[in-house]
Amino acid sequence: MRVRDRAAAETALADHSADIALIFEPVRLSEVQVLASVRQPFHAVMAADHLLASKAVVRLRDCALFPVALPTAVYGVRHLIDVALVRLSIELPSMIETDSFDFMRHYPEQEWIISFQMQVGLPDSYPSVVTRPIDPRDVPSGRLYLCQLRSRTLPVAAAKFAALLEREIDLLET
Repeated sequence: MRVRDRAAAETALADHSADIALIFEPVRLSEVQVLASVRQPFHAVMAADHLLASKAVVRLRDCALFPVALPTAVYGVRHLIDVALVRLSIELPSMIETDSFDFMRHYPEQEWIISFQMQVGLPDSYPSVVTRPIDPRDVPSGRLYLCQLRSRTLPVAAAKFAALLEREIDLLET
C-alpha cells in the first residue's frame, strides 16, 4: 500500500500499477469506476492544551490566529481548504507544508500547531492531542472514493479485497 496524491492514484489505476485506490476528492472521476464512497468531514488536530481545544466545533477563521501545518497542494484536503480560504477571504499562517499526513497527525504533540485531517485519518486516542470538527459552513465534507479503472476486470484477490473495503465503507456511511 502506498499513499499518493489524488492525481498519482488515478495515474496508477490508468497504468495498471494499482488495481484499486482510495482517492479523496479525485481529479477525474470520469476515468474511474466508483465502487463505494463515504463522506469525510474535516477536523483540526491540536494539542490538548491548545486555546481552541475547548471548542466543540472550530471555525477556520479561528485557526487563522495560530500556526498551521498543511498538506501540499496536490492533495484533496488542501484543495478543499484552499477553496474555503478564497471564499472566506482569509489566510492561514502555514508554518509547515508536508506530504505526510502521519507527520501532521503527530506533530501537534510536539508543538502548539494546528493540522488538518479528514475523519478517517484522525489520530487514535492520544492524551496530548485532540481533534475538533471544522464547521461545515467553512469547509464542507469531502468524499473518499474506492475506485478501480473503468471497464477493467479486477484480479480475483483485488476483487475480494475491494469487496471487503466496500463493506467497511458502507458501515462508515451509516
